[in-house]
Amino acid sequence: MKSHRVLPGIILVIMGIYLLVNQFSIDVPYKDILFQWPSVLVLIGLILAWQGLSNKEEAKLFSGVVSLGLGIFFHGVHTFNAWEYEWPYITLIVAIAFLLKYGVHRRDGISPGLILLLVSTVAIFYDTITLWLNTLYGGFSNLLPFILIVIGIYLLFIRRK
Repeated sequence: MKSHRVLPGIILVIMGIYLLVNQFSIDVPYKDILFQWPSVLVLIGLILAWQGLSNKEEAKLFSGVVSLGLGIFFHGVHTFNAWEYEWPYITLIVAIAFLLKYGVHRRDGISPGLILLLVSTVAIFYDTITLWLNTLYGGFSNLLPFILIVIGIYLLFIRRK
């Protein structure tokens, strides 16, 4: 079986099954969950991630993990109402994709993955972090912009190799 035909073939088979189920009014368990648009993202993500892992193709692995993550995210938002639609979850998905890409190929991807992971974690838990820091340092949030500026200037101008 040619690997470039797998994704279109599986998509066509699943579309045919979906149309047959609707045409003959077959009762399928969890039909209301399975036949929604986020399930398409999950399926495409699983296929691309599998192809990327088995063929060691970085682009397919990255695309598959992002598609799978977005499919799970949108199922959680729209189908199950498990969480809110917020941007840090999307950056977290991309961070996971970068880290998995690095984990498989041991090349680029670790820096953007860790940076996005840090940004996502801080954004998701911002209220908890600031509350904790305010109780710990009492007013740390007022100093945070200055601390970030000093660290940025240090990285830009002072620390040279």
